[in-house]
Amino acid sequence: MPIGRSRVRKPLPREEAIDRYKNGYQAGYEQGKIMGLADYTQPFEGTSIIIPTYNGEQLLLECLDSIQAYTSLPYEIIVVDNASTDGTVSALQKRGGGIRIGRHAENLGFARAVNTGLMMAKGSQVLLLNNDTLVTEHWLDHMLICLYSEPDIGAVGPVTNYIGGEQQIPVPYQVIDEMWDFAKLYNSQSDPARWVKTNRLAGFCLLLKRSIWEHTGYLDEGYRIGNYEDDDYMLRLRFQGLKLIIAKDVFIHHVGSATMRTLGSEGYEQVNGRNEHFFQQKWGNVHATLSEMQEGGALQHRTLRAFNPTHLVVKDMKDRYYWLERGTKYPLQDPLSAALHFKDVPLLSMVDLRGLSIGDSLQVEDVLSRQWLLYQGDLDAPTEGALYRNDAGQYVQISGGACRPFLTTYALNSWHLEPFIRLDQPAFLKELPPGLVILAAPVLGAADL
Repeated sequence: MPIGRSRVRKPLPREEAIDRYKNGYQAGYEQGKIMGLADYTQPFEGTSIIIPTYNGEQLLLECLDSIQAYTSLPYEIIVVDNASTDGTVSALQKRGGGIRIGRHAENLGFARAVNTGLMMAKGSQVLLLNNDTLVTEHWLDHMLICLYSEPDIGAVGPVTNYIGGEQQIPVPYQVIDEMWDFAKLYNSQSDPARWVKTNRLAGFCLLLKRSIWEHTGYLDEGYRIGNYEDDDYMLRLRFQGLKLIIAKDVFIHHVGSATMRTLGSEGYEQVNGRNEHFFQQKWGNVHATLSEMQEGGALQHRTLRAFNPTHLVVKDMKDRYYWLERGTKYPLQDPLSAALHFKDVPLLSMVDLRGLSIGDSLQVEDVLSRQWLLYQGDLDAPTEGALYRNDAGQYVQISGGACRPFLTTYALNSWHLEPFIRLDQPAFLKELPPGLVILAAPVLGAADL
């Protein structure tokens, strides 16, 4: 063979070449998937800043500029776009800078956008931030100092110029150019004396530990477009015995209601009215309940799963079915049979289910037998998991030797337990001590949560 010339390899037959390509592609895909999942489950020591947005390109870009200018600690930015039509996504792609983008094909509202961001987040802290905010010097540093100052702090928020409630303060500036000097002086040093406990934090800027949101779960998507989902989440934190703190040593600027203004006054009133009704239906006279729990010493640090009912079928977003019984999930065999027999069951996220211990798998017939016992079991002694309506008209479930009340009728219905309420009112109901209240299941719709 002449020097410098290589042997020409005979080409593979077409079908064999296609098979090799497919096999190689599949092997590469599987390896990449494994590496990606392994990387995803390793949170980095920083803060995931989640910014929902809808048709607010200029406000968003200014917000991002402020983050990059005034944030010295490790962070990642996750922007979730609700089908903007003003070029927001294109502007983000041109901007670069490692911003991670979640895209919805339609406007699914604030709660869903936040949930998508939480699903993408890798930080050891998560921060929800409105797109119409401007962060300022030392903003994240001081909020983190406050967050980690006590183990039972659930969430921290700053003060601002425009928001409802205790977080709004009077400001001397009239234009944004004057705001920066005011904020620099206001945020000059961390000051625990300026941290104030509150019963409510607004969601325009909200910082919490990753572990806290994993115990609390995703935002309730029953609140459409926006409003009240942050009030809902604050109550879920408080039921866990966690504190809400206003870090009054941190000021950020807030334009306010930028997205909601796009609805017009009539659209805003409709959305706000619907969400207010949903909130009241879900929570009822919740503040009285929290006050009673606090006075009775029942507001202790616990996960939100402690407020779930027991003895029921649920499914996850991948249509896998489970029997839940006192903090343990039992996978159901034969998904097709489960789907046939349990058509109307609550959806729980992977985060909600991950915190439960796992038991042996059950046949569908086993679960049907357990459900029958709940409804037709012993009439003279408490049956674990049985449901009743007591003399006061309150729905209750027997669990752990106690009578656990559902917070509202909506709470009962959200777990799809109304078909299993027993019609009798046995005498032992009055003898059982009251147990931990049962809260509603959140509405979830994203298939990948």
